[in-house]
Amino acid sequence: MSSTAKSSSTLAANKTSTQSQQPVPKNWPEDITYLTDHTYSAAVTADQRTALTRTGTADATWTQIPPTSIQAPSPLLEIRTVTDINHPAAGQRGLFATQHLAPDSFICLYLGHVHTNTMSDQDPHSDYDLNLDHDLGLSVDAARSGNESRCTNDYRGIAERPNAEFRDCYVQVPCTKRAAGMKWERRAGKRKAGVRAGEEVLVNYGKGYWEGRKAVASFRRDEEMLRIAQLALDS
Repeated sequence: MSSTAKSSSTLAANKTSTQSQQPVPKNWPEDITYLTDHTYSAAVTADQRTALTRTGTADATWTQIPPTSIQAPSPLLEIRTVTDINHPAAGQRGLFATQHLAPDSFICLYLGHVHTNTMSDQDPHSDYDLNLDHDLGLSVDAARSGNESRCTNDYRGIAERPNAEFRDCYVQVPCTKRAAGMKWERRAGKRKAGVRAGEEVLVNYGKGYWEGRKAVASFRRDEEMLRIAQLALDS
């Protein structure tokens, strides 16, 4: 996964699916809805949705990911419970490659619930909220629904550097208003520097993320969250 300052979320199949309708990855959390595409808040306007399909000068070179490149669940990835007690996410889930993932290749989309950046339309406690488009004021939150990407951990305290990153891209989604029945819409997907089979897929959350987690942990007096945030900042 990899994200630029402008966008950060990725695609999936053509419709939203719940766990009862769609096969889910092994070790998927039972209380989280598995998605094959974004869901959208009622606060997201039609103009904002339309703007996600417009290509500007800066994003004209973004990769276009056809539906044939996207499978749910992804055969490239598996979710494992982290058993290493020295791992910052010990006892939680991590995302691992099932095969060698070549450098710069597409891994998967970051899916979740697209919402506006207004205080009334976001979850201040979410640890899974990524910026989708700063100019449009949209983000995507995978706290309650998402896909495999939500299990990706930050590299700090685990590896010397990340082996994957969020990048903006376009994916094809159904559109009854287009003659071809499809349109290209902005998403965010993962690409990587190269990941060996069995290796954990790791990204860079950014220092700002962990500083925010530390502030929240101090406010909540959550010692475990504070420990993890400090470990990440010290690495």
